[in-house]
Amino acid sequence: MKKTFYLKLVIFLLIVLNAVTFKELYTEDEAEMCYLEDNSNYVLIEKNYLSNSIVSYLYKNNNDDYLSKIYEDNKETEITDLIKREYIDEFYQKINDLLALKYPRFITEALILDDVKRSYVLRDNEMVIYFNNYEINPNVDELLYLKVNYNEIKDYLDFTVILDQTYENESGYNYTNAKKSIAFTFDDSPNKNKTNKIVEYLEDNLAHATFFVMGTKMKSQKDLIMLLQTSGNEIGSHTYNHKNMSLMTDDEVVNDFNLMNDLYKGITGKTFSLVRPPYGVIKQSQKKLIDASFILWSLDTNDWRYRNTNYIVNYVVDNVKDGDIILFHDSYNETVAAIKELLPILYSKGYQIMSVSELFQVKGLSIDKNASYRMAR
Repeated sequence: MKKTFYLKLVIFLLIVLNAVTFKELYTEDEAEMCYLEDNSNYVLIEKNYLSNSIVSYLYKNNNDDYLSKIYEDNKETEITDLIKREYIDEFYQKINDLLALKYPRFITEALILDDVKRSYVLRDNEMVIYFNNYEINPNVDELLYLKVNYNEIKDYLDFTVILDQTYENESGYNYTNAKKSIAFTFDDSPNKNKTNKIVEYLEDNLAHATFFVMGTKMKSQKDLIMLLQTSGNEIGSHTYNHKNMSLMTDDEVVNDFNLMNDLYKGITGKTFSLVRPPYGVIKQSQKKLIDASFILWSLDTNDWRYRNTNYIVNYVVDNVKDGDIILFHDSYNETVAAIKELLPILYSKGYQIMSVSELFQVKGLSIDKNASYRMAR
């Protein structure tokens, strides 16, 4: 009889415990325990003491959802209670600005919506925000979070923190060798009302590219050359008038490169270090004539032939590999539309898109003068 009684008592207690919320069940001192909410098990994975009065907890469940709890003076509090009242709007705007530096626009726009769940974790020198309950198209299969150093928000905080003296403000474009990396390249550039749109799409997706420009177009479109220069993209030579270099004499090769450098230096103050031979053709002996590296490609979209946005998108998605140098032309509206679609898709598949020089740097590879390259692998 006693065993039956105790068994019934245990079952009753379990039912009761499952019916109450975390706040009702645990005090701050007991918050290290697991708790149940909506029948999902959350397990404590992090606990931080910021002072004698503030404690921060982070929990995670089997669905990789995060939930945080913050206590001040043994009472549960919200993040807004730790921000100076007059700076709450500025605080949230700063968070959104930092999100835009870390993630492409299609992700940032989804994460700043009001119905997205944010879990705030306070550490010694930074705040970490985990995001849940969002919808992003295309779907991104990665943990979305933001680390915010207190130096970024020090004026808004209503509690004392220790600041990193060597911290540098976020700047975006944080490429890493931990992800798959590819280079976008564009031939026959620049092109009014097309090149500038591609630059905009690249910026929206925290991406860069290499644009191989023609001398005949540089003269009349100096503003686009400067746009490429100031937007962090890379510029290479595609010869003055797109002549097949293998059919040029040695003197013509040298004179063409010098002419291109004079034009480029007159606009930007810089000289070319990369050359894309028209049609991808150059003699081995010609590579020694000029002080540059020659960039070919490993994936040719043939956008000039098909002029079809869906074909370009599908071809790249189906064939792209880590380390690829991809050839486009920024001369066609269909290519411009394809770039707009491709950038979010490729990001969602784990690729980061960059210029040729950035690609080789991320891969830990050198680009030697008088040599040619098709890929970075």
